[in-house]
Amino acid sequence: MNRIKLVTFDAYNTLFKPRGSLSAQYVDEASKLGIKVTREQINLHFGQSYKSQLLKAPFYGLSLGMTPKSWWKELVYATFIQAGIQPKELDPKFDELYHAIYTRFTTAEAYSVFPDVLGTLKELKMHGFQMGVISNSDERVVKVIENLKLDKYFDFVLASSLAGTEKPNRSIYEQALKLAGNNVRAQDALHVGDDVNKDYFGALHAGWHSVLLERTKLSYEDFSPAMLADSKIQSNRPKQIMTLHDLYPFINTLHGDNHIIHDANKENQQEHTAQATH
Repeated sequence: MNRIKLVTFDAYNTLFKPRGSLSAQYVDEASKLGIKVTREQINLHFGQSYKSQLLKAPFYGLSLGMTPKSWWKELVYATFIQAGIQPKELDPKFDELYHAIYTRFTTAEAYSVFPDVLGTLKELKMHGFQMGVISNSDERVVKVIENLKLDKYFDFVLASSLAGTEKPNRSIYEQALKLAGNNVRAQDALHVGDDVNKDYFGALHAGWHSVLLERTKLSYEDFSPAMLADSKIQSNRPKQIMTLHDLYPFINTLHGDNHIIHDANKENQQEHTAQATH
């Protein structure tokens, strides 16, 4: 029976989230430079500017010769202009403002770890799993993981901007397997994330196991009994957990109801002992 050897996680909204809110942090950095803007203005226009930037320059504009840093710079500038800040006020201060915002979002000041993360990572580490992060993000996610003191749990952190491809493309999952090494195969790997297409089905189509983390879904919002009665729909229904506390028990189900995961170190010791007796 195949056993899960590698567990990978999405980053944003799976391991951590913005501390407070993104808009509040933009307002805070702007206020330090005397630029007055409200959270409501940022909230209203950031999403619109983000969508426009994605349409104009998909995947950080890498194919257009842009870098993630220059891509974000255009987006942040558009957000403040759309929020009503006049260019004559914004332009003289914008480079300093952007540097402050860009840098802030590499730090623990900008993000907070979900309360179910540390216990889960410790539990999986104790049982000998390899672990990694696969994130549709720029290279700053590596620094974020370090600054949140999560890096000691992970064997690798794979940012899409460095991988040259994004989830749900199977290529990024294949790169993760190479980083894991030790002959870890797709059927030995499990990916956990909050996006049904990029995380759940992306990993599934790459031959991995996957589970959807539904942080914001309440139990009464789950699939209805009528839907579950339809075998076709049931077979396509994402496997899901409501909290990372459910992850280790979920992994046990992948190994069979009557099987318990053994610590990888213990398995290795048993193998060495068996070899020594032959």
